[in-house]
Amino acid sequence: MSRQSWGDPDAIPEGSDVSLEAVLTVNGAISPSQITSSGTFTVSIENTVLPIQTILTDELSDAVIASAGLVRWDITSAQTSGWPAGTFDGDIKLVDSGGTITYWPVSLRIRSVVD
Repeated sequence: MSRQSWGDPDAIPEGSDVSLEAVLTVNGAISPSQITSSGTFTVSIENTVLPIQTILTDELSDAVIASAGLVRWDITSAQTSGWPAGTFDGDIKLVDSGGTITYWPVSLRIRSVVD
């Protein structure tokens, strides 16, 4: 499973409102029975070097369109304020109605705002 990247090529400016969208597939195909709106989707992202800097922790999704495999998170400027510049790795986590957990790897690229 390849890591989906948000923010390429110019990166997301810290301190901005952003919507993060992901099309989730299972074995390369959209699977509405797996990508279900009855499950709980969260995203967690942090850097992998010391000191650990957390960007998002268990952020709940704002929208799920199971037939398209689409999940969206609406992140406010208050949440992005103070994000350091860099590339941060994480995971989208689905806990479905039966308790099965599925992960999709993601990364988020952030840049400092230039006035």
